[in-house]
Amino acid sequence: MTSNMTRVLPPLLAATAVAALLASCVPVAPAPVPLGPSVREVDAPRAVVAMPPAPADSEPPPEASDSAGVSRLLRLSYVWHLASLHHPAVAVRGAPLDSAFIRAVTLVRRATTPADLDVAYARFLAALNDPLTRVERGDTTSGASLPAVTTINAERTRDSILVLQVPSATRYEESAAVGVRQALAAVPARVVLDLRTSAPGALADSVDAFVARTQLVERLASVPFTLSGVRVRRVGGARELAGAWRYDDSWLGRDGALVAPINAAPRRVVVLANANTVLPRGVLGLLASGRATLVAEQVVPDDALVPSVRIAVGEGLFVRLRTGELLHADGSSGIVIDTLVSRAATPADSAPAVKAALAMLRTSRFVRASRLAPVRARAVLPGYYDADPYPYMGSRVLGGARLWSAMRARHAHRDLYDDDIDAVFERALPRLESARYATEYASTMLSFASSFDDAQVSLQGATVDTVRGMATVPFRVRWADGRAIITDVIADSTTRALGIVAGQEVVAADGYPIPAWMQEHRRSISAPNDWSRQQQLAMLMARGTPGSSLFRLRDVTNRERQLNVPRSAAYVALQPQAERPWQSASLSLPNGIAYLDLNRLTDQTVDAELQKHRSARAWVLDLRGSLSDSGVVGATVLRTVRARAVAVVARELHRYQSAPCLVETLRDAAQQCPDEREVRSRVSRGDTTGRYTGRLVALVDERTSGAMERLALTLEATTDVTFVGSTSAGSPAEAVSIPLPGGLTVTVPAAELRRSDGSQWQRVGLTPLIDARLTLRSYRNGTDEVLQRAQEWLAQQLDGRASRRR
Repeated sequence: MTSNMTRVLPPLLAATAVAALLASCVPVAPAPVPLGPSVREVDAPRAVVAMPPAPADSEPPPEASDSAGVSRLLRLSYVWHLASLHHPAVAVRGAPLDSAFIRAVTLVRRATTPADLDVAYARFLAALNDPLTRVERGDTTSGASLPAVTTINAERTRDSILVLQVPSATRYEESAAVGVRQALAAVPARVVLDLRTSAPGALADSVDAFVARTQLVERLASVPFTLSGVRVRRVGGARELAGAWRYDDSWLGRDGALVAPINAAPRRVVVLANANTVLPRGVLGLLASGRATLVAEQVVPDDALVPSVRIAVGEGLFVRLRTGELLHADGSSGIVIDTLVSRAATPADSAPAVKAALAMLRTSRFVRASRLAPVRARAVLPGYYDADPYPYMGSRVLGGARLWSAMRARHAHRDLYDDDIDAVFERALPRLESARYATEYASTMLSFASSFDDAQVSLQGATVDTVRGMATVPFRVRWADGRAIITDVIADSTTRALGIVAGQEVVAADGYPIPAWMQEHRRSISAPNDWSRQQQLAMLMARGTPGSSLFRLRDVTNRERQLNVPRSAAYVALQPQAERPWQSASLSLPNGIAYLDLNRLTDQTVDAELQKHRSARAWVLDLRGSLSDSGVVGATVLRTVRARAVAVVARELHRYQSAPCLVETLRDAAQQCPDEREVRSRVSRGDTTGRYTGRLVALVDERTSGAMERLALTLEATTDVTFVGSTSAGSPAEAVSIPLPGGLTVTVPAAELRRSDGSQWQRVGLTPLIDARLTLRSYRNGTDEVLQRAQEWLAQQLDGRASRRR
């Protein structure tokens, strides 16, 4: 596939998605109320951020950025990472952040001035449609604070409507509190609470404290209500839903206290606000209860009421990012304006808003905007960004950013990395930019995914298969006795002519000596430890592109030969799908011992095979391999041999984050931003009636991984099994699938499995009671030394005295 240097980036999905989002968010209000010529009633509960027009930029050539450009892309990825995890609009309102990121990559990498970078980030953040999330320059602290409020103005109209002015401020004198108490000593049935403020800079804590001190909302309320609170995203962990593991992201709400009215007499309140107003949480709760109406001259921001973070992006610029939103007792969020009126002609003219409020109270006709915004699923990338195996440059960078983000916030074992994954991502960025073909992109992603150090992390996709190789030589390789040994051979005219037989040692592959080949391909797989990595690399050795491959083999006499061995796609189907081809799925062995290979048992045959060997004195369960995805084989075996009805099989460790971590590197984050941890017990329950009561031995080695390793955990907890073999892979956790651009997916464990006593299993594995390994002699003789050792041990246990006499 040639590089697509002339492609034109399609219009940003966010341009249309945001427009649709805003259109659907317009509330349906009651019929207009004639409130006078100064009133303009519009349904504007939420602020509107205009999306700049999308340029028809051509796709940049596949070239790597300089160090400054890579640094800018790192910062952009970091902002995307935090926004995708913590911004509410991404979670529940379908904000197309990924599409915006793809377009922003082109703009950010070519930005040469602070103004260029400002424009690039403004376009990127506009997809969130959030005025709080914005680009800021330098120090944004106010030079002068608002003056302290010393007096409170209170007036009563002839028809007994109280107009109470309480401006937002950073500090309130006691005299102001006395003024509020005096004005509300006898609260009338109709009140205008004027919270408009002349300048910005008020502090939410100061306003809330003043309201609490004066019992303002308790005096205005006529029914009990709950103070408005804040909710943030709680990211991390995983749960099994409908047979598949999914991320356990949720909302973490900080609920307000219940407010009881001092006087329960019926009362109606109209609240006036402007852009400088900091609405107290008590007033927001009163509005949500339906006993108050919000009339505003401008959009009322919630900046001072919700959490946000400030992220440096270079060139003296910062991104202010929202990380939470207001949550009211009625389920609505944000600040919802019921009626928007014309602004006063001069700051001293408050007549338009006040007239509107008085008209509402006098006519008892109140406009109430729709408060519940529609909830949408997360936005997905459109096909033109996602489906092409050779995606746009921005999509390629997004693929790397998603992997990196999963490492930082999703992967259950992120504190066990050997590599500095932030440095790995920085090295991968230029390769993603300069990838000229689909295979170069996939190869970069494959190398990046290997940094997970986890056998359950698997990058999948047609292009990845091409990189790994769609063809194979007519034999399989396994690591034994520190050497690469041929195990299974396809008997055909080619292997007979070349003299290839099981037990020969592979000295060189593809022209590389084995140590060099192993080092060259180390980044092609993800493995939790050395023994698991050696096994996976040995299996990968047979794969490659169709054609002849140069191998050097050593036979039993230590004679070496250099051969051109054909690789063919036809051999893939002919190769045995399981190792140990000389053994059947089940065998009757001497001394009343039955052998059962769980790797070969199927959903259809497992029950019959177990019943056939019910009378055996002992079972040898071979766990050296993988289980089918259905789980029927493992469940059937467990049901048959279960000795304990209830047992704690493992401990699930789930890690959560409810606030962004602003530390630059993951290693520093582990120290400065500790995760919230939740431990769940994984309990196995079942009936023990009619179980198999003979001796149990299970064979394990580095091929025991994933579902098979979880079965070993369960057998250890629910039976009196004895393990024989070598250490298992140490990678038992279930994985969640993450889609990546270019038709790729990656599976990432989101919860750590530990042993029932809480000790670590990941990267450690299960250590058998009896150590036994397949050796070179096993493959040359066609025997299984691990199975033989299990038979010997069982013979001693079953007929100990007789065996010793013999």
